[in-house]
Amino acid sequence: MKESTAETPKRARRSVQSVDRALDLLEALAGADGEVAITALATRTGLHVSTVHRLLATLLRRGYVRQNPDTSRYYAGAKLAMLTEGRSRYGELRLRARPLLRSLTDATRETANLVVLDDVQAVYIDTVPSPQVVRLFTAIGNRTPLHATGAGKALLAALPSPRRDALLDRIELRGYTARTIVDRASLRRMLDEIRERGYAIDDEEYDDGVRCVAVAVAGIGTGRDAQHGGPIAALSISAPANRLSRQRCAELAPLLRRTAAELAEAIRDQAGGSS
Repeated sequence: MKESTAETPKRARRSVQSVDRALDLLEALAGADGEVAITALATRTGLHVSTVHRLLATLLRRGYVRQNPDTSRYYAGAKLAMLTEGRSRYGELRLRARPLLRSLTDATRETANLVVLDDVQAVYIDTVPSPQVVRLFTAIGNRTPLHATGAGKALLAALPSPRRDALLDRIELRGYTARTIVDRASLRRMLDEIRERGYAIDDEEYDDGVRCVAVAVAGIGTGRDAQHGGPIAALSISAPANRLSRQRCAELAPLLRRTAAELAEAIRDQAGGSS
């Protein structure tokens, strides 16, 4: 395979070759149906494999691309999915979830979040902030650890055991506060408890003074996560710990579960209508 270096003088003056190549690679990933091998990406873009590998390393580090450790193939990460919202299942997910997030915030007067699993992190893809003066601000695209957050633990607990165990083996159990679970056996027990009761709590485990309650949104039989039997997202409510006690978390869990069921049904109906 030979990389084309010939450019018109106009393009040479107005473009940067490495940027052009990175964008070609992103477009190839965005247009792919599922995971893609590095050789296939090289063929689609007309680039040498070594060039593709170098570009992918940067895109992996920035979160625009992910690699399946079992197959070594690549797929679009959550960041790229948000940039390509018109083609992305995340765009449809956010569209369906937005009124439900607003309803959660209206009912609780606290911040409601939509979170997805991306490799070994939880990524916030939408949020509706609390109307109260003292409130939490979560940036869309924010990446957080699975073991230290309510949404992350809800996503982990909803995974089939083999996939969950594979992720747990790769997660760095870093302590963020004195309450963070950093023991793998304790985390496994906690995830079993979450699966049993149907909701997860971040009890000031990621940030001191912040508490969160979260539930998983069940998969619908299509898409990458559903193919692996996993959830499509998590819904969470987060607030200052002095307003969101552990008791209130338990009281809000049924509301979150009903909302998650509504979202799963909306996505299921949309998928059925487009098939």
